[in-house]
Amino acid sequence: MATLIEKIEANAEARLAITAGSPPIMELARYKRFLKVESHRLKILHRAGAGGREICRGRAVLTDILLRYLWNGAKATLSAQAQKEFPSLALIALGGYGRGELNPLSDIDFMFLHTGQVVAGSKPLPWLSKLMDGILYPLWDLGFKIGHSVRTMDEAVQVANKDMQAKTSLIEARLICGDDKLFDKFQKTVVAKCVRGHEEEYIAQRLQDQAARHEKFGNSATMQEPNIKNGCGGLRDFQNLHWLAFFKYGTRTLEEMEQRESISAADRKQLETAYDFLLSVRNELHYQVSRAADVLTKSLQPTVAHYLGYTDRSPGKRLEKFMRDLYTHSRNIYLITRSVEERLALLPPQRLPSIRSLLRRPFGRVKDQLLDGFKFADGQIHAVTNRVFRDQPRRLMRVFLYAQQRGLKLHPDLARLVKNELALVNREFLYDSHVRETFLEILNQRGNVAPVLRAMHEVGFLGKYVPEFGKLTCLVQHEFYHQYAADEHTLMCLEKLDRIWAEKSVCAKSLL
Repeated sequence: MATLIEKIEANAEARLAITAGSPPIMELARYKRFLKVESHRLKILHRAGAGGREICRGRAVLTDILLRYLWNGAKATLSAQAQKEFPSLALIALGGYGRGELNPLSDIDFMFLHTGQVVAGSKPLPWLSKLMDGILYPLWDLGFKIGHSVRTMDEAVQVANKDMQAKTSLIEARLICGDDKLFDKFQKTVVAKCVRGHEEEYIAQRLQDQAARHEKFGNSATMQEPNIKNGCGGLRDFQNLHWLAFFKYGTRTLEEMEQRESISAADRKQLETAYDFLLSVRNELHYQVSRAADVLTKSLQPTVAHYLGYTDRSPGKRLEKFMRDLYTHSRNIYLITRSVEERLALLPPQRLPSIRSLLRRPFGRVKDQLLDGFKFADGQIHAVTNRVFRDQPRRLMRVFLYAQQRGLKLHPDLARLVKNELALVNREFLYDSHVRETFLEILNQRGNVAPVLRAMHEVGFLGKYVPEFGKLTCLVQHEFYHQYAADEHTLMCLEKLDRIWAEKSVCAKSLL
């Protein structure tokens, strides 16, 4: 990655050196050539197999360099006295641009931060006005889609505390150029006035926004035409996890979350791989349609698959492999982030009592809460020890029967434990009569089968126990009747059957 940045910077020095005092708008041809060459370089790297994050980072660096030259060029047109008395100003990247992640044709959002260079109810003072014109007009002429604002620190805080999206944008702010001391003060102010004391409110709004977004885009990570950015398991889910963790614990990276044991090392690697893959898909999507786009339509899927290195001679197999990988990565993001979000945001601040403290309580109360190595509390099932399945592998099936019979969910830590112990589903387990009878008992609970089978599927247990179903996981079926991947289609069919049986039972009771 350093090599790529060095090449962009070296090319900028060679191509963007302008005559002192020449307005940036007069040097538009230079900027166009530079942007064209470096954008094409990034496209070649992408097609050669570079990671999605690398390309997005390269695009952000390219934009940073361009903005710095525009800033310096506009500043150089000021008089010597004006440059000497130049006020405290900073150009700050926001949102995805602030994260240093720009897809090829994404909008760029930035803010001019000032300390009073805009008089209330009037235009900016001359210095700021000239600086803005020297940056904005060339960017518009170069074809950039810009979201910009001009604010003081207090104005930025006011807007952020009224709008969740604006607040999210500010916590990812990054200095492009200008007064670094002003920017440092700005960052501290945002944390002090927009984060501290607003944690629970923000987390609740974020979860509400995510639920509404999932509902809008299909509530499934395996839609036939997935929205790469906003759908279930999309880029926004990954980013949402970071925002929630930052407000909850102050962490900014997955590595920091792993150190806090919020996620496992395996989950971190899966999330990183999945996010990089989705960014690559979105990069190619932008290149194909020549504009910012998020929906991977059926008509574009074969072409995107080809340029991402799926070159099987059979178009059907090529598309099946690509979409299966896409669904697998999206599903990983969706399931892991959902589990972590439950742990971070939905649990009360105090820790659950340890099993040792429970054992000190009167025997009657403990007996009501403990069964077969599990503890039932707060609508969830918890494991008494991490060896609960190793001591008795049959519990892998029984825990789902308990969940079904009592209307409980597996605690995120228990779900992760099931995933980690799937190696116990061996030949002996598959042919165990007790396990088989337990599974049949689960299937016999008519009207309440689909939820527990979905819970089994989400931790990978159903596909291990029923290998035929495992082969359906993220399997693409491009035909009129299949809106989802085959596994999701099957589970949704079972949900409909549950509903029919439940309604049939209600009707039968009403006739008695």
